[in-house]
Amino acid sequence: MKYSMMIGLLAAAIFSGAAAADSGNFPQKQVTIVVPFPAGGTLDVLTRLLAQNLSKDWKQAVVVDNKPGAGTMIGTEYVARSAPDGHTIGMVANSFAINPALQENMRYDTARDFAPVSLLAYAPHVLVAHPGVGVGTLKEVLDKAKAAPGKLTFASFGSGTSPHLAVERLKAEAEIDVVHVPYKGQAPALTDLLGGHVQMMFANLPDVLPYIQSGELKAIAVADSQRADKLPDVPTFAEQGMADFNSNSWFGAVVPAKTPDGVVKQLGRDFERVLKLPEVRELLDGRGLQAVGMTPEDFAEYLAAEMQSAQALVKSSGAGAN
Repeated sequence: MKYSMMIGLLAAAIFSGAAAADSGNFPQKQVTIVVPFPAGGTLDVLTRLLAQNLSKDWKQAVVVDNKPGAGTMIGTEYVARSAPDGHTIGMVANSFAINPALQENMRYDTARDFAPVSLLAYAPHVLVAHPGVGVGTLKEVLDKAKAAPGKLTFASFGSGTSPHLAVERLKAEAEIDVVHVPYKGQAPALTDLLGGHVQMMFANLPDVLPYIQSGELKAIAVADSQRADKLPDVPTFAEQGMADFNSNSWFGAVVPAKTPDGVVKQLGRDFERVLKLPEVRELLDGRGLQAVGMTPEDFAEYLAAEMQSAQALVKSSGAGAN
């Protein structure tokens, strides 16, 4: 499939099926939000915060169901196969857009099997190292990698996740040979990093901030256009000689294709309303998350662009699914 077709396919998914259906009776029963990662990570925390507030608005129970594994494809496939009535919502991250370029024999079609709802939030990545590695700057990391090719280990949340692609980009741009070690989610990856079983990781800032502050992890560089407010003393990649090296974890919501247009649009409005609540923004800001909120149409275009970018990076870097 040509990625130039993605915008049209994703936008069409929003309006497929019973597009004229009215959302006035939604929700009629319990709503399940599927998180394709283990409990405890950034997306899980964000989802539970949103679910709590949506439950109040909807006067219905909202259950968070963690279905990790296979680079997020287990939980995502579950959503694709669910009834298209809005009562099963899938949370997605960068891997949703990366997997079509990276994985073979996927059991669902990202462009055809989902209706985009909204881009909810994002978190910048920070490159962190276990203190035992003995590095404090990006130059020291690259020098160490070049001195011992194939020895430095980088954890990720799983194959096809944004930290995985960040490792591949670093390998390609810095011309180094390091080892990617995929885990089934952020929590187990962070546990092994803290234990010194792996040496480095591109991590969501909210997840590693306490460990940076306690000295259990060393912050090397922020993969954003500017320094993080929570880490004012940690320079960006650009400041350390790698211009335009940006990487983050974004988080959005989708529903099965053929979900009525009225329900999709109501979900988009409801998520956006919750994201604008002062208490929600305060909690997100405290964790280093930037709230977004986006219409289904705009999120469809965003996803198409992310897929095209991922395809180009995977092709140029030669990244594999491990």
